[in-house]
Amino acid sequence: MAIKKRDSRAVASTAVAGDEDAVARKADEFGKGGYAPEVVEAPLDPNAPIGPQGILFRINDYQKQLLKESADADRRSQQKLLESIIWPELERRKAERNQ
Repeated sequence: MAIKKRDSRAVASTAVAGDEDAVARKADEFGKGGYAPEVVEAPLDPNAPIGPQGILFRINDYQKQLLKESADADRRSQQKLLESIIWPELERRKAERNQ
């Protein structure tokens, strides 16, 4: 089955003289950023449900062993240990920035 190419002359002939103004307006809006969706920033909600996404956190073998030993010493999971360290620190830094 052969692929039929579109005739460029047929596309150009469909334009009507009144459409030139509409095309110019759309081009002007595009140049001004009128095509971009309006972004509304929502406040951060610490109680928002956590989705299935994960965060990659690269560590070397020494850091992996240190985390494992620290979690064993605290008798909790590595995830809980990291959360107990990271979130309070990030909240403290945010509070410092907002002062």
